[in-house]
Amino acid sequence: MGDLGRPEAVRHPVECLVRSSQASVLRDEVAAVTPHEVTALGSSLDGAVGLVRLETSMLVFVRYGGDVIVESPPTASRVVATVPLGPMHVTFGSAPSGEVKSNGFLLSPQDRTLMRPDPWAGALVFAADAERITDHRMMVFGDESVPSPAESYSPMLTHACRRAWSATKALASQAPGPLLDQFLGTVEDQLLTALVLASGAPSRPIASGGRRHLDALHEWLTDHHGPGVTATDMARGIGLSIRQLQAITRDGLGVTPLDLLREVRLGHARELLRAADPEAVTVAHVAHECGFAHLGRFSASYRRRFGETPSRSLRSRRPSA
Repeated sequence: MGDLGRPEAVRHPVECLVRSSQASVLRDEVAAVTPHEVTALGSSLDGAVGLVRLETSMLVFVRYGGDVIVESPPTASRVVATVPLGPMHVTFGSAPSGEVKSNGFLLSPQDRTLMRPDPWAGALVFAADAERITDHRMMVFGDESVPSPAESYSPMLTHACRRAWSATKALASQAPGPLLDQFLGTVEDQLLTALVLASGAPSRPIASGGRRHLDALHEWLTDHHGPGVTATDMARGIGLSIRQLQAITRDGLGVTPLDLLREVRLGHARELLRAADPEAVTVAHVAHECGFAHLGRFSASYRRRFGETPSRSLRSRRPSA
């Protein structure tokens, strides 16, 4: 048993929030994601940079607090996406004029990219090595033929990056290490999946896999439906791509993978509640054990599914034979 008198070390997911009035300081902080140059167009800045270091990638928030021009060289093998949080004027390569963007876009791998971000809204930058993107694309699409990334994915990536940044900022600084690692792993999976899924649809239909895969999925979920489980985990657990997983649950059950995960969790919760001693077990404990992080949403879902509250199920414990 661990030492209950020694609290576990904690950290916040936003590793640093650096504030500076110097363009060079802000540039050097963002350079952890991608090299670039920053030219201030005014006399002073009031900038800030926040970094979320994920397992194999990074998400960065940057606000310059003044008018600047950011010049990014070709990204080569590194895949770098910029998500404006306000209107951003962007020019690729030697184009005679640029355009104002409000959705995410990829920096050019062959040419320089010039950006003039909103001084106060700032932007998010998400980057990963091309090899990591390729591996995740295989996880998502399997061996399907997939087109190269195109700008059509940008609204989806915009949503994922904004949600990821908001969630990491909101996470309590007292979050224990294991919970934080699990959370950041889920964030990275969602960001990479958003990038890959939005790049285009497979060029041929995906076979559903039939009843055999559904049985394997049910068996896997019986043992793996606790906190932090994602669609990526489910697909990996039964040896499918994410799109194949979506196909077998849609075609076989008419639901999404996460709908099925919720049903499995609710069924397990009902079993535990009806068998538990109400003097020794709480609804919150059962909810967390079954993978529900939010007690209020668990109670609402449980009541819709079974027509009674979790606390009523707990009080209806059947006596032993």
